[in-house]
Amino acid sequence: MRDSSKIIGQDKLLEKEVYLRLKKTIPFIVTGQRGIGKSEIIRWSFAHYLSDKVFFSGALSYGDILKLIADAQGIEEYKKMKNTDLEREIIKSKKIALFIDDIERATPKLIHFLTALNDTWTVYMSGNEPFREELKRVTWGKPKIKLEPIDSKDRLRLAEYCISKTGSMIAGHEIASKSRGVPARAWAIAKGEIVRNEGERVTGEEINIAPVLLVVVAGIMVLRYVGKGMGEQDLYMLGGMGMAAGLFIRYFISKAERSK
Repeated sequence: MRDSSKIIGQDKLLEKEVYLRLKKTIPFIVTGQRGIGKSEIIRWSFAHYLSDKVFFSGALSYGDILKLIADAQGIEEYKKMKNTDLEREIIKSKKIALFIDDIERATPKLIHFLTALNDTWTVYMSGNEPFREELKRVTWGKPKIKLEPIDSKDRLRLAEYCISKTGSMIAGHEIASKSRGVPARAWAIAKGEIVRNEGERVTGEEINIAPVLLVVVAGIMVLRYVGKGMGEQDLYMLGGMGMAAGLFIRYFISKAERSK
């Protein structure tokens, strides 16, 4: 496998999941939260695919996409053809692998065309889930490679790489911490840009509140038992203590979220 150092933190995924499927021409879909690096993975896949291929974004117009495919196939005078004629010519010509980024932005026309090619052409995709219903005709049956935030040990390496490319004066450890393993955030922080959806939960970093819930349930059981032998005033006092404990737990959870 060729060098994968530019996609920091994804070496194992590239070697064990992506590259092996490329060698065997097995289609796949790269998924994951926004900014996690899906476009980089699909571009890397395109660069390392050794047969005839074409790369495009689902955000392009349908006509432009047809022209890109026809050009990669070597179809002559494709620029003069209407879309309907071009569709027929593409289907008649040699099969090539399609690498599609932003598949969730595909138009109904593109979805219909891809559905016609789906059983005979090799199609690799990346996009943001959930996919709308009509798109499932294209994605159905293809294995998904879901990207997760990069490991803590690689975050500083990513931060330092961002600094080397942007000339950022922000400390590497600060970028590594605030990015929370999401590459797009690391780049945005290094460039001094406002990070969109900064408060958004990062996949894989959810706080486990099961122990807290266990304590709460146990506390309720104790209160019910103790409350049987207490007067009204004592119960009010006990209830106040319970509310104070609840506020403390809420503070603990909020602090834990901010420290991520």
